[in-house]
Amino acid sequence: MKMTRIVAALPVLALVALTGCNSSSDSSDGTGSTEGLTTVNVGISPFQDTYLPIIGQEMGWFEEAGLDVNLRSLAWNAAMPALISGDVDIAVNNTTGVVSVANADPDVVYAYGWNPFTEGSALMIRPDSSLEPIDALEEELGDHDEARTAMIESLAGKTIVTTLSTDMGKQINDALASVGMSDTDVTFVDMDPDAGLAAFLSGTGDAYLGGVPQRGTALEQGMLIGLAGPDLAAPPINGAVTTRSFVEDQESELLAFIDVMHRIIRYCDAETDACGATITDRLNEETAAGLTVEGFKEYWQNIELYAPNAQAAEEMILDADGVSYWKATWESDNNYLVETDAIPAEVDAETNFLMPGVWEAYVDAYGADQTGY
Repeated sequence: MKMTRIVAALPVLALVALTGCNSSSDSSDGTGSTEGLTTVNVGISPFQDTYLPIIGQEMGWFEEAGLDVNLRSLAWNAAMPALISGDVDIAVNNTTGVVSVANADPDVVYAYGWNPFTEGSALMIRPDSSLEPIDALEEELGDHDEARTAMIESLAGKTIVTTLSTDMGKQINDALASVGMSDTDVTFVDMDPDAGLAAFLSGTGDAYLGGVPQRGTALEQGMLIGLAGPDLAAPPINGAVTTRSFVEDQESELLAFIDVMHRIIRYCDAETDACGATITDRLNEETAAGLTVEGFKEYWQNIELYAPNAQAAEEMILDADGVSYWKATWESDNNYLVETDAIPAEVDAETNFLMPGVWEAYVDAYGADQTGY
């Protein structure tokens, strides 16, 4: 069966400033700074993890770090175009985003990761369909690996709603490839996560893969988790995606931004209810996610992990035995995007994955094992 891609129209370069998230200071000296603060435009997408910078802004921590951070809400697929066009200086995104555009714009780089999406990805299925979740199959077959293979093979001839040419599409394509299948064995409906979820819940497709808020809504609507986390593929790694010129010319601002992100995570570890209330309130204003504080707490440091300091980031992402070793994810990104003809050639980590060097600079400036917030 030939793969079908039904692409939803997206306002790719439309930027919407988050209500209440602009700096309180209005005077600029014309040099990119506001009252002594350096202005940094940051793109965030409406998910419970990529919205974390809202905490830093509401707590005033970016200003304490010398930054006038302007947060801009972007559809997930709009983050990389916005970075390339210069509309944002940093996007909270992942390695897949970088690999997907680096051939077209080699200046785009992955600077630093703090959020391995370890168990976050989930393929949702209908409770009344012919598809069975891996847990039920494992109970029947008595072996997890056999159950995983059986679940993926049962997708043959089915229609899957997801967002292709992103980590979401990559996850399901990697799963198919792991059992000798390909994208020609299924039909894809390619839509933005929210639109895709609405379509799935209204009857489109046999399975759906989106973000954590969409997963939560699907579960509330009675859908089941077919596969999740490593059963799909190497986990995506969320973090700071930027340009080589920003890393070179504004290193101190980049490191200050990263430091606030670690501080936010330590705060959310200690004050998860308050953190969750801030994020879910804003997320539910911006989207139809319907995420609750209880849901946020259930997901926090559970289905995805957050590094509270540089030492944790190293252990999770940079160490070869880390829970989300970056090389495995980078190689998976390249394989998927090349095989699906989304990019013409693999992207070299030496030139576009800068986290090892940025990590060293960060530790030199701030240390590796901060505590408290």
